[in-house]
Amino acid sequence: MMPDPRRLDEAREWLRYAAEDLEVAELLTAVPTPRVKQALFHAQQAVEKSLKAFLVFHNHTYPVTHGLNVLLDLCADIDSTLTSTVGPALWLTQFAVRFRYPGEEEEPGLEKAQEGVNAARTVHSSVCKRLLQGG
Repeated sequence: MMPDPRRLDEAREWLRYAAEDLEVAELLTAVPTPRVKQALFHAQQAVEKSLKAFLVFHNHTYPVTHGLNVLLDLCADIDSTLTSTVGPALWLTQFAVRFRYPGEEEEPGLEKAQEGVNAARTVHSSVCKRLLQGG
């Protein structure tokens, strides 16, 4: 069954935005003075936007949320195999808002940021493969 071209176009746009967040997160971990807080924020955003792309593609509405667990539950209703891919990235949810303003506790180290970027890359790649196979 061919996907609705409008849904595919909109999903591709979400995935493009997710890819940009992923690229920024990767760059922020590679600079001489890594920007861990910002890298984790963009890694979370890449996962969030990838999951929203999946939902858009399947013509499924989603609530206004940064909660990756909420989005995963909706996605898993469509394709339960996403759980094993997205599950390891759920901890990134906290970075949608954490560290946005001064006064937070000590930030995680570079290794944790790289772990987050890797998890986001895995989610993005998995959603791309599911949605864009042959497309």
